Amino acid sequence: MELATLEWVAWFNNHRLMEPLGYIPPAEAEANYWRQQASQATTVAA
Repeated sequence: MELATLEWVAWFNNHRLMEPLGYIPPAEAEANYWRQQASQATTVAA
């Protein structure tokens, strides 16, 4: 039962597609966010 719960949590957090995020998984949306933040920080520092 614990393994099934952990698998579901992994799917929920990393693989499900979310409409408000443009039908991309939450993990991908977070990666895009941090990539954008790093890009903006580099632009401001330059």
